[in-house]
Amino acid sequence: MGLGALCALATATACAAQDETQATANGTPQDPFAAQLQALARDGVFIRANLINQYATNPRGGVDQGRTNVGQFNIGADLDMQKLVGIPGGSFHFTVYRDYGNGLNHDVTGTFAKQQYIYKNEFPRWHLGLFAWEQKFLGDRLDVLFGRLGTTSYYAHLATNCQFQSGTHCGVPRLINSEAGYSLLPSATWALNGNYKLTKHAYIEAGAYEVNPTTSASNGMDFSIANATGVTFPVEWGWVRMDPAEDPYGFEVKAGGYLSTAPLTDPFYNTTGRSRGRYGGTAREASSERSGVYLMADHVVWRPSPGSSRNLDVFAGIAHQLETDEIMRRQVYAGFVLTGPFASRPTDTVGLSLSYFRMTDAEEAYLNDARLKAGGTGKNNPNQFTVELNYGWKPVPGLTVMPNIQYAIHPDNSGLPNTKTVPKNLLVYGLNVQVNISRLFGLRRPAAVE
Repeated sequence: MGLGALCALATATACAAQDETQATANGTPQDPFAAQLQALARDGVFIRANLINQYATNPRGGVDQGRTNVGQFNIGADLDMQKLVGIPGGSFHFTVYRDYGNGLNHDVTGTFAKQQYIYKNEFPRWHLGLFAWEQKFLGDRLDVLFGRLGTTSYYAHLATNCQFQSGTHCGVPRLINSEAGYSLLPSATWALNGNYKLTKHAYIEAGAYEVNPTTSASNGMDFSIANATGVTFPVEWGWVRMDPAEDPYGFEVKAGGYLSTAPLTDPFYNTTGRSRGRYGGTAREASSERSGVYLMADHVVWRPSPGSSRNLDVFAGIAHQLETDEIMRRQVYAGFVLTGPFASRPTDTVGLSLSYFRMTDAEEAYLNDARLKAGGTGKNNPNQFTVELNYGWKPVPGLTVMPNIQYAIHPDNSGLPNTKTVPKNLLVYGLNVQVNISRLFGLRRPAAVE
């Protein structure tokens, strides 16, 4: 199973998937319940469960100061249909989600960038997300999935990028997440996705994904396309050599783009052709499609010895919209994850990430007019910079506790536009706790499933 598929099957939380795939075998689970789960996995039913909780508070900066706690619990399974019913290369995957809480950027800071990446659905309810059949062809070179999928699980994704709390590039870069017409688990939509291995290490991937804004508020059981507003067509080429046994200094390079037929609303004008920030009203339709491109890569630049799990992985990327009817036009980001900062803590991590956002002229003008209407003064700086520094403590396999500090220079207030003052630089303290429940029980994927 490829990296993209693993990310989807372990939910959009790549950190949990990476914890599972990087962990070494600890022998047969001693707990009777865990032993039963492992037996199920050998028979073709692999159970997954994860809990992610993220707390954030901003003592200064942003539109306002406050604190929020958000989280998600998900549980699902991967069914090996060859083992279960004798269908070669076939498998079925499903995941049920429960989100809770609102993000700090939603209620307090108002920023386009999120301070908690797990905040994906503001409707706290049980939700069927991933629900798809996977079929492999041509000696496993072609991998096809059909069903209810999330675009962000397969495209514009580097696993290293999810070892952070802020939502600037976990899963996918924030600009693509928000403005490319991608569906994000748990709000899956109908989709057909194919990945073809060009060589052992290179692939091309493409798909067609329904755009349906009503799925986030539903329980995920309405499979109708009556409320669909368009289709997103992503494509990506990748070159991946990340097996440490094969290449101690592995790397990933991914380049892609997207075209979405879902209509866009104008950031500045209302339906009467006047400034929406100054005169209010409904935003007019600006365009019948959206498109963009991206390039990203990461590279292990240090490892104390070929067989060591300790390493320094650096990453960088850029995402750029090809139209201007958006909040942000461009995002550039870079950083590193140091795994095993101390020889006595070989699985702990230290992470540093930096992102630059360039606001569109139309959004800048809209925020300035909204501020004038509210009786305030001042203009937003269109150039926004964010940074996060964190430490990932892993006391036992399957559990990560990650305190972090975030800072934003020239933060926007696109989420809370009707404020009198220009937001000051933003300081955030966060705590990210992730529990890969399956891994905590000692559950491991059988080799045949991987």
